[in-house]
Amino acid sequence: MRRKYICGNWKMNKTSSEARDFAEKINEFDFENVDVLLAPSFVSLESFRKILNKKIEVSAQNLSQFEDGAYTGEVSTSMLKDIGVENVIIGHSERREKFFESNEIVNAKVKKALADDFRVILCLGEALEVKAKNKEVDFVKDELLKSLDGIENIENITIAYEPIWAIGTGKTCSADDAEKMCREIRQIINKNYGEISEKIRILYGGSVKPSNAREILSQENIDGVLVGGASLDVDSFIEIIKAGESL
Repeated sequence: MRRKYICGNWKMNKTSSEARDFAEKINEFDFENVDVLLAPSFVSLESFRKILNKKIEVSAQNLSQFEDGAYTGEVSTSMLKDIGVENVIIGHSERREKFFESNEIVNAKVKKALADDFRVILCLGEALEVKAKNKEVDFVKDELLKSLDGIENIENITIAYEPIWAIGTGKTCSADDAEKMCREIRQIINKNYGEISEKIRILYGGSVKPSNAREILSQENIDGVLVGGASLDVDSFIEIIKAGESL
């Protein structure tokens, strides 16, 4: 059985001092049966990692596909490794939509991250207009395969299915619909990569909160959650961790 993976993406929220306060509070909570990851902003990464309970992984929210050079505002894998960070979220819908990251850019970033021994959370998900046309499976399949184009070893990749229409809207995929898509993703991985599909963890993200976390996490093909807003409140995030531990 795959261990549940409870991940929090803070996006552009929390100052370094607020991140420190969060770390001090969550350090008081102990857990055993799940894996936990938090992704603060770049400016908080180093100090947050040093304060945080060592059981909790720390992740960057993004990275550059380039090693170094004249890329103003970018952050490289070597910079992240130097501060002890070796996890990264790539391809979040907000990066794809607001910063125009194509599947080709996402693919280049995944390749760079894997080449430098990072563990990757690769995000996928359809917009409302795609779902309205019943094309969500085809869309997610295309996004997945193009994002992984040319990559043979995917053992260090976790897939996060986040329907765009459910992110930050308060609208949540039903647990059944989320399970259906995560099952489809696993079948696509199996067809293209074989038996490793049973080891790859697939997360659901999109308005996950304490009230629905257990139902989502109880699905056969959902191995964890990628939490946005609810991860900003330490008590809410702890309740979601507890939901994972209860299964």
